Amino acid sequence: MEALRVDDVRKSFRGDLSLRRREVLRGVSLWAEAGEILGFLGPNGAGKTTTIKIILGLLRPDSGSATIFGAPAGGRDAARRIGYLPETPYFHPHLSLREFLEFCGVLSGLSGAGLRGRIGETIDLVGLGPHAGRRLRGFSKGMLQRAGLAQAILHDPDLLVLDEPFSGLDPLGRKTVRDILVDLKGRGRTIFFSSHILPDMEALCDRTAIIREGTVTRSVTLDEIYRLGEGRVEVTARGCAPGTAHDLADYVESAQCSGGETFLLVRRQEFVRTVIQHLYRSGAEVLEVTNHHPSLEEVFLDEFAIRPSPGGTDPAKSRAVGAGAEGRAS
Repeated sequence: MEALRVDDVRKSFRGDLSLRRREVLRGVSLWAEAGEILGFLGPNGAGKTTTIKIILGLLRPDSGSATIFGAPAGGRDAARRIGYLPETPYFHPHLSLREFLEFCGVLSGLSGAGLRGRIGETIDLVGLGPHAGRRLRGFSKGMLQRAGLAQAILHDPDLLVLDEPFSGLDPLGRKTVRDILVDLKGRGRTIFFSSHILPDMEALCDRTAIIREGTVTRSVTLDEIYRLGEGRVEVTARGCAPGTAHDLADYVESAQCSGGETFLLVRRQEFVRTVIQHLYRSGAEVLEVTNHHPSLEEVFLDEFAIRPSPGGTDPAKSRAVGAGAEGRAS
């Protein structure tokens, strides 16, 4: 069952000093299955936050549609099934964490003993138990981020929408949030989040949708990332003679030296034997031979580095459509 679907959504904004409208979203389409973690990746201004606001019903698209478990985004049926953490949440500084969650719980329709029980469970889940009675004005940025996550999951939503959930967290806080998201996925919850911290996204996501200039240009799973590197092997050697990289230029994609060791990325599987034999003949010691696959960061950088910008001289080679910068509402 699909938890989230965005179909061909377009959105434009009018500038402050101009009547001309700038198109921010140029036909965004994406989906998330129930129980899936979907990452949303793109540079600043690509349209991530505008897309999220349309999913939440905070903005209406110019065209296209967004649905939550089949219900139109922005309706009550959809809203009650969503938990949301904005990139820069606002907190009432005079409230304690418990008071803040009581306020959020009432807004979500919770009350009485059920609300009090959920508050205790949620505070412990995000690792803020010792600070439940402390006023939010004394919280660090990382603690506030976890407080924001607490309010997002307080009413046990089916779909969690998070805008930069790892912002401001130290390594321990990031691990806490990762563990929480993995636990929620294990309970069948669907998670849709944007982040600039690519190792966390790679560790968590079942799929990642990459948005460029208002269009989702690629959707890639972790398995697909691994398959992108099939046939590529890295050979680690010690004691390579000068000129080894030059001699193997036809067989290796790159060669890097560090701490007396040389790392050779072989172009194709069938070249591995040739590379190893050359290393042995030249007196080098082969330390390791490992399969190599790109990271999500490499996939992301490749997506933006090798494709011409829209409107360039070779549009047939570009999967991105249109141009634009994210408007004031993004």
